[in-house]
Amino acid sequence: MTVSAWIHRTVQHVQQSFAPVVMTRPSIDPDLPNANLSNKQQAIGGKYCVVLTSEPPPGDAALVAAWKTLEARTGLVPAGNTCLLPAFESRCSAPAPSFDQRQVVSVSAFYIDRHAVTNEQFERFVVDGGYDREELWPPEICAHLPQFRDQKGHPGPRFWSAGKPPIQKRKHPVVGISWFEANAYARWSGKRLPTAAEWQRAASWSCTHGAASEARYPWGNAFDPQRANTWHSGRGDTAAVDDYPLGATSNGICQLIGNTWEWTSDCIDARREGSSHIIFESLLAEIRGGAFDTYLETQATCQFRTGQPPLYRRPNIGFRCCISTQDLPCPPDPASLLEIHKL
Repeated sequence: MTVSAWIHRTVQHVQQSFAPVVMTRPSIDPDLPNANLSNKQQAIGGKYCVVLTSEPPPGDAALVAAWKTLEARTGLVPAGNTCLLPAFESRCSAPAPSFDQRQVVSVSAFYIDRHAVTNEQFERFVVDGGYDREELWPPEICAHLPQFRDQKGHPGPRFWSAGKPPIQKRKHPVVGISWFEANAYARWSGKRLPTAAEWQRAASWSCTHGAASEARYPWGNAFDPQRANTWHSGRGDTAAVDDYPLGATSNGICQLIGNTWEWTSDCIDARREGSSHIIFESLLAEIRGGAFDTYLETQATCQFRTGQPPLYRRPNIGFRCCISTQDLPCPPDPASLLEIHKL
């Protein structure tokens, strides 16, 4: 089997298994806001969606705590349509291409992380043995897990050392992780990567208020270097995930533009992409949003689509996770919801 065919088959396997891993016995989560919950009612750091989707369902107290954490760490994106440009099409001229130039995609409601996954959060996945847990990885990739090592040969992102991220970058987005590593973390946390349409919907819906076009940026149609960490900001490196607050969406989703590109669950078959003259040997995993080293403003927009080979571990690609509202249980009763803000 050729490398191209192997990547194609492995990518398809991952896409067919996006459902989060169901854990029946979550262990202690120091981040959940009620330290008195039993071990069964809590999950390892950041895994509040595991609590919400676990079987059997946890008690009311655990559900309230998990819903509070979901509310704090994610933003709700309502159902609606988004319109996808052809991949690699920057649309340098028109500030907001009309619907008839795009593929209209219907998106169901979902929650998406307010921030990209940080080094600090990814470290919990590493400490929890995420690289050794076969249920998080497609069988085809398990033999290649030894490739996913840091600078000292420990399991972890490419630019870490001895299993630890740079101490000054604990609040920065994790980078140097492949598409497969991003998917494994998402499953471990009880979530998944957003589709390209979901990512675009999250970035653009709140700025247009139902208009028949989508804004180029979460804040409008004009590029503003003060709102995003791109080449024009002059930093030349990643920033903390809570920097550039003026670039957030109106519902509080931060840095969808700039800082790092973000892996999505979708792939681009560049061999068949009619809008592009670029020829690649295999599938590319789609990335969105631009990064700290993105020079062209037209590539750091809500609509621009490009991709990288899924095994690439670049210093300018990170990710964030999401979960569909239909995959979550009903919120606690109104009386319990009132307790959310008291915990």
